[in-house]
Amino acid sequence: MVSVGLVCGVASPIVAKEGEKWIAAGAFLVLITVGCDRLYSMAVSPVVQASRRSLVFVPLSARLTEAAWLYGFWKLGVPPGVVIAAGALSLGHEYIRARGQIAGLRDIGISTLGERPGRALTALAGYGVSGAVALTSTSMTAGLTTGILTMAATAWLLLAVLGFVQLAIVLSAALRK
Repeated sequence: MVSVGLVCGVASPIVAKEGEKWIAAGAFLVLITVGCDRLYSMAVSPVVQASRRSLVFVPLSARLTEAAWLYGFWKLGVPPGVVIAAGALSLGHEYIRARGQIAGLRDIGISTLGERPGRALTALAGYGVSGAVALTSTSMTAGLTTGILTMAATAWLLLAVLGFVQLAIVLSAALRK
């Protein structure tokens, strides 16, 4: 399941950058990735112990697909500064959480706005809406797909900032204990 999500996630920007009419196909691949994420989450319940391999492979595949989605945003015209900032904050968010858990801070496991589901749904919305616009485009909507993708990347960045701040507050409180 994770492998299918990884392949679809990495393929989505490759397909989408082939032209505006292909963005909808890229959105479908993002949808498959999001579905695989959900199915994996349901299959591995808190009762079932995840294997050591999956503890490494699942987060790695998640980061690779997120990097691919952001790469697709950039190739479709989103300003590189927005893409780089969103990616850096997302990686920083995951890094701080992992380091806090290694340090034994159990309170750091809270859910924040900048989590993977929010990033995935933002990518899905960006690719999906811009794909729908591209399929129904006229001469008046030229460039609209780039604007939609820029809004999605900016929303990703905003969620990353808010999630990073939430995590920093929780981390600060946990370190004072």
